[in-house]
Amino acid sequence: MTFHVGQKVVCVDASGLKRTSLAKGSVYTVDIVHARGISVAEIPQPNRERGYFFRRFRPVTERKTDISIFTKMLTPQGVDA
Repeated sequence: MTFHVGQKVVCVDASGLKRTSLAKGSVYTVDIVHARGISVAEIPQPNRERGYFFRRFRPVTERKTDISIFTKMLTPQGVDA
């Protein structure tokens, strides 16, 4: 999986971390991409070269909102005008 700076990611595994505010289900922004992991902008770290392993995150899937199905529901069907 490839991550890039500025990408939104969601934490899927925060287990085993000591003294961190990384939370499962929270969305973060990739700040630095390392050889084995990423640093996130929302959690400042004294040693920014370490970061978190890639396996702890997955990209956020942004869906385009399509309301056409709802506008179709508002259109009268089978009514003679």
